[in-house]
Amino acid sequence: MAAGRGQFFLSLIQGLQQARPGGLRDRKKKPARAGRAVPELHRQRSGNTRPEDLPDPRPPPPCPPPSQPSTVSMQHVFNSHENYIERLPPEIILKIFSYLDADSLLCVTFVNRQFYKLANDNAIWYELYTHEIERKRWSPRLTALPESLAGVQDIPPGFWKRLTFREMGCPKDTGWKKELRHINLYTGMPAQTQQLLGSLRVSWEITLTLKGGQENVYKQNHNFFSDSSVTVCWNSGVWPRIQQVSTLQLHGVIRPFTSTTTDKPQWRSLISKIHVCRTEKWQFVGTDKLVKLLQFDGGIVVGIWRGTWTIAFIMANLHFHKLVERSLLGSLSCPYKPPEVTVYDDVDPDYDPQGYTVLIVLHNSVRRIMQRRYSPLLCSRDGVRDGFAQFRLASEHTPVLGRISFPWMAEGGLQGDIKNCCMMTVTVLDESQRPLWCLSSAGSLQLSAYDNEQFVLLHGDAKGRVRMRFVWMQDMQQYFLIGLHVYISVTKLTKRFM
Repeated sequence: MAAGRGQFFLSLIQGLQQARPGGLRDRKKKPARAGRAVPELHRQRSGNTRPEDLPDPRPPPPCPPPSQPSTVSMQHVFNSHENYIERLPPEIILKIFSYLDADSLLCVTFVNRQFYKLANDNAIWYELYTHEIERKRWSPRLTALPESLAGVQDIPPGFWKRLTFREMGCPKDTGWKKELRHINLYTGMPAQTQQLLGSLRVSWEITLTLKGGQENVYKQNHNFFSDSSVTVCWNSGVWPRIQQVSTLQLHGVIRPFTSTTTDKPQWRSLISKIHVCRTEKWQFVGTDKLVKLLQFDGGIVVGIWRGTWTIAFIMANLHFHKLVERSLLGSLSCPYKPPEVTVYDDVDPDYDPQGYTVLIVLHNSVRRIMQRRYSPLLCSRDGVRDGFAQFRLASEHTPVLGRISFPWMAEGGLQGDIKNCCMMTVTVLDESQRPLWCLSSAGSLQLSAYDNEQFVLLHGDAKGRVRMRFVWMQDMQQYFLIGLHVYISVTKLTKRFM
């Protein structure tokens, strides 16, 4: 559409230049055609030819170079001091603006002051607003709509513009928030999270900002839903080297209704932002013959090619806790922050948190490896060490289905499988079965320092940590979970219950 607007204004400028005084008279005359010299030859052959009619024996002067096609270059237009757009009546410009959509009309406002004033016309934005309302097929929350354009212009400028972008930006939260009230008793998460994300047309995009300031946006290629998280994969496009990336941003995006408007500006809600340039945040979790895995905060995993350090793919493990709100209610630069919980200070100081539940899910981007719910977790005040309260689990062996692996796929159909690596989703529920601490990240099995037949899978952050012990049964060719320890920050427990 930008190319169409530029071609229109270019044709308009050409017409105005031709209509200037002397514009047509100042054109150079075209050289005569060769056929017009025939009468001169005819006079030379006749008997009564005068000397002055004879042709000049001297060679003709060199012809001037052929003139260029009568087109106006953009450089000449930009160097001209005369603004031909200002000569247009405002009614003509408003008529042109009436054929633009909301996104293009917003871009026009940044051209100059005249366009900013005309592009904020209430009549144009009122038409766009009514079109958006008709598309959604519901009546707006207004007492009465103006019956004529005269009433529209009486409203302060920018009113219908704000209403239009409010309707186009984020859908009304009154409907989908009701759907989030239905809780899955097994996971403690909203039961309709996957269906709600699909009905709201929510997808996720990765934005890589290079050190030179260039931004590259990548759209998701594949996702895998489990009971408490979703794993999103990006593996297509031209990827830079990891050393060239300054920041990595993950946004929730509302997809348009039709595929013809995929290049238009869309509502983006920031979920996480990572400073990749800080090498101290790089954590290697696994490798194979082709790629290495780098683990970052927020459950984001970056696969890089060995030797070149070029990004091969990116994966993100997103927990269901507040995922819909984080994907919709944030802004381009600020993530969504849930409301603070009221702090109470009338709790018994000898209170020991009991009756906690933990849900462990091990999976990758294509299948679920293990899922188990453990309740209750035992905790006492004597188990508080280094600012963390330890929750232990009674001894119980849990089999792991299949191998623990991390399959991946890159551009061009290249794929592989990293052994002893997987995605890990941990959900700790309190006594009332509300989420207390949620973790979603990648992890790798490390050989235990005390037993050569046991492996340890551990991960954590400032709010909590988890440590799982596995044993490999050679005769059964299967892993078994034999130990689980969960550590919750005392500060988080104090804010929740005191």
